[in-house]
Order: sequence, then C-alpha cells, then structure tokens
Amino acid sequence: MPKIAVFKFFTFYIFAYDAMNEPPHLHVAKEKGNRQRSAKIWLKTLEVAEKGSLTDAELKQAIRLIKENQKLLIDTFNKVKAGKKVTTIKLK
Repeated sequence: MPKIAVFKFFTFYIFAYDAMNEPPHLHVAKEKGNRQRSAKIWLKTLEVAEKGSLTDAELKQAIRLIKENQKLLIDTFNKVKAGKKVTTIKLK
C-alpha cells in the first residue's frame, strides 16, 4: 500500500493490486483513527467512487488537492503500476 501523498491530516495512497486492475485512482483517509474507511477518487475524472469516512467538506478539500496536483498524481500512480519505487509527495 504505497503512500503517495500527504497533506495535513490527509493520507493519499494506492493499493498495489488496484493499480494493476483499475483505472488511476487514489484512496484518501484521515491520518488519525484506525476505524475509518477511505474515500476512493478517480484521478482523471475526479469522480468519487466511495466517500468513506470523510465529511463533505473533507472530501471537497481532497478533490481540490487532487485537481491541483492531478498530473503529478497520475504520473505517480503509473510508476506504482509499473512497479517503480515512489517517494511520498507533500502537498501544499
């Protein structure tokens, strides 16, 4: 489960199995709390596949961050899919 990016209390990650079998997307979760469900957002369309435990405001902020860094995040997703090592991006 490579951690792709972080922003304040958000962690953006990919399940390696998903990268091989699904279009580019990220899972987004709050850093704190073990009993949360991640949101799933498609990178190309910014469509929400699953809301998870994020509030509407948190989901909106996560989508904004993805949109602002869309090309970089898609490139990173593709590196994971190709089996390459990636470093965690600190989003601003």
